[in-house]
Amino acid sequence: MVIDFHAHIYTDDMAPKAIASVKRRMGVRVPGLGTVADLRGSMAKAGVERSIILPLAPLPKHVRPTNDFFLAAADGDGLVPFGAIHPFQEDLEEELDRLQAAGVRGVKAVPFLQSFYPDDPRCDRLYQAVADRGMVLLLHAGKVPEDLPEFFGTPDRFARMAERHPDLVVVLAHLGGWEMWSGVREYLIPAAENVYFDTAYISPSLTSAEACDLIVEIGADRVLFGTDYPWTDQAEEICFVEGMDLSGREKRMILSENAERLLFPR
Repeated sequence: MVIDFHAHIYTDDMAPKAIASVKRRMGVRVPGLGTVADLRGSMAKAGVERSIILPLAPLPKHVRPTNDFFLAAADGDGLVPFGAIHPFQEDLEEELDRLQAAGVRGVKAVPFLQSFYPDDPRCDRLYQAVADRGMVLLLHAGKVPEDLPEFFGTPDRFARMAERHPDLVVVLAHLGGWEMWSGVREYLIPAAENVYFDTAYISPSLTSAEACDLIVEIGADRVLFGTDYPWTDQAEEICFVEGMDLSGREKRMILSENAERLLFPR
């Protein structure tokens, strides 16, 4: 079984616009269409049993309507939604309660998109609320393939956040900091025993051997397979992990078992 812990979808109207915008701004290859139907087709082709679909909500006013779309898109099995959340929204606790009542197991926030530093004390309200509810918090970590003045979510800041909130279950995307992996080694690996890391969109920047070395340092029991669909091809990303010099047991942990333990305990 394979669980993709990091996939994105858009409405049928928004998907072509979102993909065209990314291609124009970042000049990257985009193999997927970003629609629910295309993701389902990709999963069937790649042998992905479940995809965790992750929303983006730049402003607090975007959170609830975005979550409504993701809740409607979820099928209770193959497509598993996380909710959008903004650390500075007024109704933060109420929205978490609404999501949890709908069966949502985690939420996503994006430092560079929502303009917050992960170690800002003002974010403690979010971290405590997520921890109190036994939910998972997934955060974009590191850079993006775009020249931005600041990325906000750096490994040193995540390390300080994790140290202050040891009861919070955190997943840092892109192996803890896209194109900031020296900082992951310096700050995050020593400090963040409560942190998980996903593999989303690392293949365009790291070789399989380089990614494998970092995963070994982190520990395969804390790594989750993620693709960042539609920005990468799910089947190709499975091959990327399968090609690593890891044991069969370690690959199973990454491709499904760690995600099962976090989200689908038996």
